[in-house]
Amino acid sequence: MNRPLISVVVPVYNVEQYVAKCLHSILQQDYPNLDIIVIDDGSTDRSGEICDQIAQTDSRIRVLHTPNGGLSAARNKAIALAKGTLIGFVDSDDWIEPDMYSFLYNHLILNDAQMSVCTHYREKKGKSFCKFISDKPVICDKNQAIEMLMADKRMHNYAWDKLCYTRYFEGMRYPEGRIFEDIALTYRLMLQCDRIVLCEQPKYHYLIRQNSILSNKFSIKRNHHHFISLYEKLTHLHSLGFSQAAPNLMHRSLRIIRRLILSNAPDELIIEILTKLDPFKSVAFRQLSAIDIWRHHMMTRHLQTYKRLYKIWKKVF
Repeated sequence: MNRPLISVVVPVYNVEQYVAKCLHSILQQDYPNLDIIVIDDGSTDRSGEICDQIAQTDSRIRVLHTPNGGLSAARNKAIALAKGTLIGFVDSDDWIEPDMYSFLYNHLILNDAQMSVCTHYREKKGKSFCKFISDKPVICDKNQAIEMLMADKRMHNYAWDKLCYTRYFEGMRYPEGRIFEDIALTYRLMLQCDRIVLCEQPKYHYLIRQNSILSNKFSIKRNHHHFISLYEKLTHLHSLGFSQAAPNLMHRSLRIIRRLILSNAPDELIIEILTKLDPFKSVAFRQLSAIDIWRHHMMTRHLQTYKRLYKIWKKVF
């Protein structure tokens, strides 16, 4: 009964097929002390109406209808309204296990941590998949957590698999008008933490929809925004002395460029990215694979040749 209030942020936009399942999964949590903030981000379908109907059944839900501003804008509005000591996020086409927030809270308190992280199921075409499952929690300091975040294997940038203190958002918000907004903010939250606990039990269900923005790997906008967020994060971490930041930036940016090539992005965009990578070459090359060094050489010196070779290789293999 003395457990603190948790604010749960749910941005909603044109998800009338999914939002009821999402909200009911939050209402059915065995952690009852919740402040559920639903931001209807200018939906043009019945999403807003469904949210209002469900809110009438439970006083813990607050619904705010706003003009469409995008996911970051919706999250930012909710953060400003949050009453909880702790805060979590759920995307409106996903759903959560009944014990997700009690699970995250218990690990937070038991391990004297400031952020608690779980794993998730990937839901696609009626099938569930989870890559990492373990009964043993991983306790890390902020530097260890950031290293894991850069590796992007067991720790990820997602907003929705975490529980942390609301006060960490003071003076910080998600960048608006951009995809991959989580990349730009999650590491900054972690930098404020002394201890972070990763509990590798899947408590979140992430729905992969074919018509979502993130499902199109070869969208020029998607990949450009991905690079912008990565560049901001990794250049900042490089300035703080994280040794893996520069090679991570180089490796992942080269992968983004390859996707941009397949999406027929203009050469100017590719050259802009390569120019931004130039200051990190001397540091990164000592830790890059030979194939990445070759790719970078070809992209910077023989871009048209590399583009033709890469497209042929992808077509054949």
